[in-house]
Amino acid sequence: MADIDILRFLIGIVMLSYGSWLDFKTRRVPNYVWIYGGILGSLMLIYEVSKIWEDYGFYLWALLFATFTLFFNSFVDEYVLDKNQAQLWKASQVLAILCSFYFIFEFNPEDISKNNYQMIDFIAIPLLIILMYIWFYFGPTIGGADVKAIMTISLLTPFSFSFTDESLTAFESRGFPYPFVIFMNSLLLYLLIPIGLAIFNILKGNLESPFFQIFFGTKMELDKARESFVWPMQQVVGDKVVMVALVKHKLDSDEEWNKLEKYGVDNPWITFKIPYIIPLGLSFALSAFYGDLFSATIVEPLNSFFN
Repeated sequence: MADIDILRFLIGIVMLSYGSWLDFKTRRVPNYVWIYGGILGSLMLIYEVSKIWEDYGFYLWALLFATFTLFFNSFVDEYVLDKNQAQLWKASQVLAILCSFYFIFEFNPEDISKNNYQMIDFIAIPLLIILMYIWFYFGPTIGGADVKAIMTISLLTPFSFSFTDESLTAFESRGFPYPFVIFMNSLLLYLLIPIGLAIFNILKGNLESPFFQIFFGTKMELDKARESFVWPMQQVVGDKVVMVALVKHKLDSDEEWNKLEKYGVDNPWITFKIPYIIPLGLSFALSAFYGDLFSATIVEPLNSFFN
């Protein structure tokens, strides 16, 4: 393992540990956590590209600039820019679009196989960032800090590394791009939560129609729910109290609690505002030691079943 990989791992562990602690305590993680991580990741990427770009061409620099602009776009819009700053940022966005087109037209597919398919890792960074934008705008419960954390990881640890010689991969030659491995492993850890909730509800006797809710939440006293990091799974629609399958993260919970109280629901079903950065941080550490657990435990067994 190269020294820069160890540095990346240490920065990532510190960043995600701090983010996890804040997410657990307040369900809020300030932007500077991800901005600093993104800056450090960008600087290390620039350093590595400076050593290999001649093997590919100027289009690699173009891809890198477009990637950086795409990443920092999620933060710049949240700050008040003066006229000159706004014009400079707009110019950067236009240049990033031009760089993207330059990469598309100049990119040589034959270069993918160079340096152990490293070009796939470079392309995977903006793809994962774009996926996070889509997930944030269309996902039911994902938060801004969650997607920014994953986006930062894509810059900070773009290349595969492992502390062991027996790291799991999805394929014989090489596995998925490393940020995707971390992301998929975090989803695997996230899958343990519904199983744990179902066991808890069964033991507590929280079983009632339509039953799917036992995997996604539990029952809680209304007054306690008002003061906790939870969303109501039971909501008033029309003049009926119904169970909802998906809870939108922009839901006005206070209004829903009031409606439920009005309809005499004292112990509603709730779903937790689970601090996703915690399983993401665990995934970051596990991936460095065990590799692609998601593919090994889910994809491969499913593939063997259908074959």
